[in-house]
Amino acid sequence: MKQTVKKLALVASIAATLGGSVAVVSAAVKYPDGGVWTYGSGDGGAYSNYYHSSEYHSSTVVSRKTGSSDKGYAGAGGTSRAWIRTSWGEKVAFYYNV
Repeated sequence: MKQTVKKLALVASIAATLGGSVAVVSAAVKYPDGGVWTYGSGDGGAYSNYYHSSEYHSSTVVSRKTGSSDKGYAGAGGTSRAWIRTSWGEKVAFYYNV
């Protein structure tokens, strides 16, 4: 199995109001390495999800401010899911791995 980290070092400014009634959602969809990668922010957090039909894979999201991170894993045909809580304007990095 190929274990090359595919990190599209995308840094986004998180725009979600914690505890308020207003939430700005930012999201992206890409199709790298034969999979579907969705990542973005909203609801007080940031997420990175990756689907691949035939490979074991993972997705990761990391706070540039606090260093907190989450990593999700999934087998072929599943979706890996990673999510962290963030604050307004916090920068994060999104990754996927096949």
